[in-house]
Amino acid sequence: MVRKMIDRLASRRVCSEDGSTLVELAFVLPILLFVLTGIFSFGIILNQYLVLTNSVNNGARAFAMSAGANDNSYSIMNSGDPCKYAATIIQNAASNLTASNLSYTISYTTYSTGAVTTYTGTGSSSPTCSDLPMSQYDIVQIKAVYPVTPLLYGWGAKSLSLTAQSAELVQ
Repeated sequence: MVRKMIDRLASRRVCSEDGSTLVELAFVLPILLFVLTGIFSFGIILNQYLVLTNSVNNGARAFAMSAGANDNSYSIMNSGDPCKYAATIIQNAASNLTASNLSYTISYTTYSTGAVTTYTGTGSSSPTCSDLPMSQYDIVQIKAVYPVTPLLYGWGAKSLSLTAQSAELVQ
């Protein structure tokens, strides 16, 4: 009789362990969701950084190549303003970024005097430098800043800034 009661209690105890999986899931699921959200957020921010870097490189290259040849026979630029041309290239290359949040600085260093001229712009307004005399060996440097807000539980609405910078030599 006692043996039967012990067997019955033992069989109930085995059956009652089936709910432990649910309890373990309740402990692990929030941590797993936090890690997955962090991975996805990091991936999105990394993509935005790569797009920003690529657009700044393209803009600096376009600015440097917009100078006409010594005999003024050829230029890749459609208009006579290298700053607006570079800004257009940056905005077109960064099409999946929010244009109004993008801000950039174009610094032009003259080789002969070392003088630095700085132009600033945003995604919605581009600087103008149509009267800029460009010559060989001058340096153009473009620095862009783009704010991002990572999506992490407990992080709040803290914003970070992605910064990309590129320099090109005018040929």
